[in-house]
Amino acid sequence: MKLKIKFLKPFSNAVGKPEVEIDFTGNTLNELLNILVDKYPQLQQELYTEKNVLSEYLAVFVNDKPIAALKGIHTQLKNGDVVLFFVPISGG
Repeated sequence: MKLKIKFLKPFSNAVGKPEVEIDFTGNTLNELLNILVDKYPQLQQELYTEKNVLSEYLAVFVNDKPIAALKGIHTQLKNGDVVLFFVPISGG
């Protein structure tokens, strides 16, 4: 299946571009994360803590829905999905 992956900074810096399309043979977001880290090793330090847990500062959306509203890293992906990685910014 084809997936479109979008990265805002700092993730786009680690990948070297803001967007990639990949042929994905897995099923879940967790499998996608493993593939992305294998392909772009610099993502490891951006996505995960030293204890290999997803960073609390990371926001991941699948088709404009936060993974917290889906099934987290166990969210099932399907052909044509768009996955967005970013760090939310707040302030006032």
